[in-house]
Amino acid sequence: MINFTIMKKSTLQQICFVILIIGIILFFLWSKLVLLSLTLLIITDTVTTQFSSIRLKKILSRNVFNILKYTYYILLPLVLAIFIRTFFFDIYFVPSSSMEQTLFPNDYVLVDKVSYGAKVPKRIQEIPVIGSVFKSQGVLLSYDLYKPLKAFKQFKREDIVVFKSTEENDVFLIKRIIGLPSDTLKIIDSKVFINNTLLKEHDFYCYNYIDSISNGGKRIKTLSNKEFKNLDTKDQKTIFKNVREIPSKSSVLFPYPYSHEKKWTRDNYGELIIPKKGMAIILDNERFKIYKNIIQNFENEVFEVLENETKVYTFKNNYYFMMGDNRHNSIDSRFYGLVHECYIQGQVIVSF
Repeated sequence: MINFTIMKKSTLQQICFVILIIGIILFFLWSKLVLLSLTLLIITDTVTTQFSSIRLKKILSRNVFNILKYTYYILLPLVLAIFIRTFFFDIYFVPSSSMEQTLFPNDYVLVDKVSYGAKVPKRIQEIPVIGSVFKSQGVLLSYDLYKPLKAFKQFKREDIVVFKSTEENDVFLIKRIIGLPSDTLKIIDSKVFINNTLLKEHDFYCYNYIDSISNGGKRIKTLSNKEFKNLDTKDQKTIFKNVREIPSKSSVLFPYPYSHEKKWTRDNYGELIIPKKGMAIILDNERFKIYKNIIQNFENEVFEVLENETKVYTFKNNYYFMMGDNRHNSIDSRFYGLVHECYIQGQVIVSF
């Protein structure tokens, strides 16, 4: 009976070993990461057949073996946490009200990374779990942060995603994808048009309204489209959307100074062509101002387009335009610009 139990346990371990080995092979074919795949192989052996543990126990002294064993037990949860959060799923904190009424400050979101091609960190500072330990003040902003793996799905318009800030290397943002690569985006009186087609206004989108109060004064209140629709007709007539017609001196829009020269505002913006990989755009001196920063920072090309000069430039990467659902209280692509595809960590699948 004892021998049968031992044989059954051994067979189960071997089956688990084979299944996990197949998984490691598939992971290697996807990631091409040799060292990490070998590490996973060692972990697989220690939790199944324990072949390497038995061999080490025979050739090492008891004290050395125990030191290695307990070090391994301490590091194993950390390695698995980094592995899962880098390649498969991660949890992020919602820092602001820019996505109300969809997500709220202090919410947490679970993000699917694997479906959209995990982004392998190129710097130790970008590694989940341990990266924050190595961050230091005064480090110059870097743009070459990730190596993308093959994606199994493509991002769609209106997906909510987490992405790295283009202005601060240690900040992640949560917004909704509004503009896809090759789209032409324009905002008129706070309404978004994509390729000259009005984008659907959802009930959960929020705007600031100017509300007249009894003493003759005015106040700003934020309402979702649903909340505005539910107001009495009388109340709807006493408030109006705070559409910004004149550029604000306190907020600099992307791409400055072009947006300021064209009198773009958060509610009247564009039109703006969002580059797609392989897409050629004719750049004159004015249009070059729109794309200069992403060409230099993300495309690694340095050139100028002078007055009365044009240049055809073919983009090497895909870019996205992000907006918060709380449209008048969101710092998004209207302010910091287009988001490189490598910066998008994944899609939000649940909040809690």
